Amino acid sequence: MVAAKTESLWDRFAAADPGLLRLTAALRAVLGLTLTLAALMILDQPSVVLLAGGFTAVVTSLGISDLHPRNQFLTLLAGAPVTLAALTAGGLLAPFPLASHPAFLLLIFAAVYARRFGRRGLDLGIFAFMAYFLSQFARIQSHQLPQLTGTLAVAFAAAAVTRLCLVPTTSYGILKRMRTGFDVRLRDAQRATSELLADGTGSVRGVVRRLDRLHTSAVLLQEFLYEAPGGLLGDTAAELHRTARADTAAQRLGTAGPSGPRRQTTRQAFQVTAAAALAVLGGHLLSSHLWYWAVATAWVVFINAEHTGDVLLQSGRRLIGTVAGVPFGYGLAVLADGHTALALAFLLACIFGMFYTPSGSYWAVTFFITASLSMVLSLLHTLSPELLALRIQETVLGAGCGILAAALVVPTTVRAVAELRLRELLFVLDRLVRCAPQADGPERAADAHDLDQALEAFRKACRPLVHPLNPRRAERARVRGVLERVEATSFHARSLATETGHPSPCNA
Repeated sequence: MVAAKTESLWDRFAAADPGLLRLTAALRAVLGLTLTLAALMILDQPSVVLLAGGFTAVVTSLGISDLHPRNQFLTLLAGAPVTLAALTAGGLLAPFPLASHPAFLLLIFAAVYARRFGRRGLDLGIFAFMAYFLSQFARIQSHQLPQLTGTLAVAFAAAAVTRLCLVPTTSYGILKRMRTGFDVRLRDAQRATSELLADGTGSVRGVVRRLDRLHTSAVLLQEFLYEAPGGLLGDTAAELHRTARADTAAQRLGTAGPSGPRRQTTRQAFQVTAAAALAVLGGHLLSSHLWYWAVATAWVVFINAEHTGDVLLQSGRRLIGTVAGVPFGYGLAVLADGHTALALAFLLACIFGMFYTPSGSYWAVTFFITASLSMVLSLLHTLSPELLALRIQETVLGAGCGILAAALVVPTTVRAVAELRLRELLFVLDRLVRCAPQADGPERAADAHDLDQALEAFRKACRPLVHPLNPRRAERARVRGVLERVEATSFHARSLATETGHPSPCNA
């Protein structure tokens, strides 16, 4: 009985965090930070070194988004020189604002433009931005750079030890846990559907929610399989086939319209740079020392944003999380006042919450970020209500700059992106219905993967339109209806694609 209950609890835990990816990231962040601070404290380093080391330790987890351990290590290795270069530039240019601010904007442009190279480009851009941000936050000076070089080495070494020894993972282990989470969500969706059809005890909304969770797990599983490093898959033919399809898809999407990857990153690079420039100017009006908080917000609201609606939603969530996190963080600081060990424990707990919170709940992630900042300021003995109020003001300013830049600098509307994603989805649907019945196994699986990716992209593009706060109720209802029809059609197309023996005009 006890074993059955334990297994049931574990299944629910695995379903809530497929592959235990968030738990792994949270443990690595906490342990990496602990190791870094412990090593630096043993060496009796000053507070600025502890701040730089701890900040870098957290960024080594924050700046790695790849799903596979091998790719994570490659990103970690590349992130070390990028971090050192950005921190050095920030430290050397700090006494010269007329040079430092343009250099920061140039770095922001390059970091955003690097997103065109995929996950690693995005991650290295985060490393560069955060290192320059650290140089401003910690007020790094040129004579401190040699000492901080060793500090960065300690932080990256702690991250490597954590990944290799303390919280090791393998691609096969992650894949197995992802499958477990998918199976649990599948059973949950089947149970809810059966209850609804049998006696009507369930709710349609509950079934839809469980199906959405199942779809999210399926997309994550497919993404993991299709991003496996070369040589990891046993079937070389399937691996080459997958690569060829990815190249073809990239070429098709690159010429699909204004939101194609070759043009989207350039457009967004100009948008983020313009938002950051406005944030620098406005931030200085609020505070000559903490202006970079506004720049950080202007940077963050564009991550994973395709259009103005995404930036608007991200800005709102960032502001909500900041406003909610300020009193919480200040309360923790009051409780830990004069107790360094308790303050460190609260800080580690907030860091864990930051990484364990699902990325979809961005307001909660920001909530823990703000609370973590409060604990850091408390440990540095610089925390005050006025400072936290300034934090909110800088966040409002940065979010406003982001929205303004997204709306005025080469803007892309929600409807334009949604229509583009719908055309791409219909293209994939047409290919799947016509070609999949005569395709072999790998070809059919690739077509199904393309359909899932296209459907997820269309869903994401429509989120601002179906958001409860969208004041246009008629539009919201219409888009929801389109989503329901598209989802039903996609499900039907996949069912047809599993049939064999039917001729199809693939080459027509």
